[in-house]
Amino acid sequence: MNFDETLKINSSTRASIALVKAASEDLLELVTETAGELGIIWHLFDDEQTLKEMFSELNHDYKLHNITIHHSTDDTGAAQQAGRFIADGGADVLMKGLISTGVILKAVLNKELKLLDQELLSHVALFSMPNYHKPVIISDAAMNIDPDTETKIKIIENAVTASHRLGIEKPKVALLSAVEKLNEKIASTVTNDTIVSGHKFDNAIIDGPMQYDLAMSKSAAAIKGYTSEVAGDADILIMPHIDAGNILYKALVTTAGGHVAGMITGLKVPFVLTSRADSKEEKYNSIKLAIKMMEHNQEDV
Repeated sequence: MNFDETLKINSSTRASIALVKAASEDLLELVTETAGELGIIWHLFDDEQTLKEMFSELNHDYKLHNITIHHSTDDTGAAQQAGRFIADGGADVLMKGLISTGVILKAVLNKELKLLDQELLSHVALFSMPNYHKPVIISDAAMNIDPDTETKIKIIENAVTASHRLGIEKPKVALLSAVEKLNEKIASTVTNDTIVSGHKFDNAIIDGPMQYDLAMSKSAAAIKGYTSEVAGDADILIMPHIDAGNILYKALVTTAGGHVAGMITGLKVPFVLTSRADSKEEKYNSIKLAIKMMEHNQEDV
């Protein structure tokens, strides 16, 4: 499947999304558009008067679009309200708006809410790239800074679960490093080699350490004499640390013509966490990715 096919939502799906801090023209345009196009039921947690004035300036009647405003005067209060709302079953998806990641994470990770579903939260980004034959998941570019072996195993498990929910039965996973051989001076080669040699994944094919070109190009693998089921056909790229992940993510979007949908995994509900610099298209794609995850969550119940 291509990128758009992978993100295609069932016509019968009706998702509800809690958006924390929505007071920007781009976000409110996106809210209104997706309410009409995707039938999303939106719950906005922000200052009520500010949002009403902004909707009026945009000539949108938010009530006609099934949009509910939950009044909150500050970031912490908005995040706490939304977290409680999600925990009580008020919405299917959580989305970060104009609020710092730390504030919203602190609210949703409140142990009283019991929203944590996995041992680790991690970021997954589904990419479409002009010179690659299928969508690929990159993780982790936004949450985990310098994962050790056990943390990286959990990142892999989260990414594999996401790929299964996107219809990839046995994803091929490349554990990326600067070189493809064990080198004690390059920490990621050690953790990647430890994982491949010592940890069994029944629902995925894992290989590494592996260079980016080997994971993404069969011709590069052939030239270098590198043999692997994953080489040139990776479904998932696991980054060595957040520096490499974040740089690759932004390079693919900014200068390489990549299209992306990203979210946080590990909570009981999908969590759309986008950057202020992300385009409206990227945010739209991320919403669709979260709804795809939601559809499978509902099927598993």
